[in-house]
Amino acid sequence: DLNVAGPAGAWALGTKGEGVRVAIVDDAVEVVHPDLTPNFDATNQPASYYNYRFPGELPLPYYFDEDHGTSVAGIAVARDGNAIFGAGVAPRASLGAYNALATGRNADVADALRRDPKATGVYNNSWGSPDNGVLNAAEPGFVTAIETGILSGRDGKGSIYVFPAGNGGCYLQYPDGSCALSENSNFDGYVNKRGVIAVCAVDDNGRAPYYAEPGANILVCGRSGNARVGITTIMPQGTARSNFNGTSASTPMVSGIVALILKERPDLTWRDIRLILAKSARKNDPDDAGWTTNFGLHFNPKYGFGAADAAAAVALARTWTSIDGGSPVMTSCEYSRNFALPKELDDTKPPATDRLDASGCGITRIEFVEVRFRATHDYAGDLRIELISPGNLVSLLANERVCNLDNDTTADSCGSYDDPSLPRSGWQFGSVRHLEEPAAGVWTLRVTDAQGGDTGTWASWGLTIWGRR
Repeated sequence: DLNVAGPAGAWALGTKGEGVRVAIVDDAVEVVHPDLTPNFDATNQPASYYNYRFPGELPLPYYFDEDHGTSVAGIAVARDGNAIFGAGVAPRASLGAYNALATGRNADVADALRRDPKATGVYNNSWGSPDNGVLNAAEPGFVTAIETGILSGRDGKGSIYVFPAGNGGCYLQYPDGSCALSENSNFDGYVNKRGVIAVCAVDDNGRAPYYAEPGANILVCGRSGNARVGITTIMPQGTARSNFNGTSASTPMVSGIVALILKERPDLTWRDIRLILAKSARKNDPDDAGWTTNFGLHFNPKYGFGAADAAAAVALARTWTSIDGGSPVMTSCEYSRNFALPKELDDTKPPATDRLDASGCGITRIEFVEVRFRATHDYAGDLRIELISPGNLVSLLANERVCNLDNDTTADSCGSYDDPSLPRSGWQFGSVRHLEEPAAGVWTLRVTDAQGGDTGTWASWGLTIWGRR
């Protein structure tokens, strides 16, 4: 499904990730597993590994439920040709292992994302915010780590961070299996950032499984399981499993592809890698009504730019000319609006809209768009928020929803777009939907109060367009 093995796959092109380190940031990794140890340098502490629970020790599982990181690592870098359980996507890449999730400390996660950035090619993070429809902001230390990494990692080419889009596509089901509550990947503050590759999941039919979240921030999908079939990978104590699932599984598949690319082209920047993945992705589930084609790219809010294709990505990378002369720094245009009289949000009235004129922006090819939004509302889940570009391309940033965290008869809060813990500019959304679109022109934000019984006011919004001239 990833086009890795076989006579036309990426391995046949001569790359298995040799010389590239894939760092697994997770709960623990059984680096002594026979399918991992050939790719792990146990003498290279604290660069290739670090134990945040017991510094100086290997980051091994200490409890029976610490199996997640090992399974993730197997998908990315399990060794090939050893007649054990199988091969990872990049089976000759080296393994980095950081058990930053084991302590529950935000500072440890931020540290892991910046550990040995010169040698680490890609940081795989198969974790994120709770999948509950609530606005979950990222900690400031995380944001700083990502922003620092994309500018200074890999000797100034930028660290590459791969994260799951989330498993909240249907986070609460009715007894008959139909979906009761769903969310959007943009509600996870870890994955709506410009320095993060957000990865969705497709099943063995190339379709979105029940848990898959849509989002304007999603770049590409990797393969994962559904209710019928799971992913085979390794487990602690030298064993294997065939039931791994979710975007935790699809994320290391894309991290492995990044390693295959970097083996061929270690000179590429983090910006190049994102563009290569998007431009080489396969249009899966082609009959789905959500697909549109603009600027030579297919996009679907369920699938981003499509299913990642390893062979196509490696082939494209071989002839790729690094953008902006190999600079990791994007050009940006920033705009903001504070309303003297806040706009009323009421389900009995038409959607509220506002426009920002970016006619003076010289960016001819967009790479990422950030939207800052601040509003007060009795129930934030009522709001549907859409960004409309000068070319009339729509990014759905927030869908209307009900949040019910304890499955009782009362709706719970979905969070607030004016929470005191947020920056004064409010909640930040992210979108790759406008990739390669020119920025100049009028951008519109449309806010719909799509559910009855509550009202609010829209106080301000802002727009930052990132890309190249």
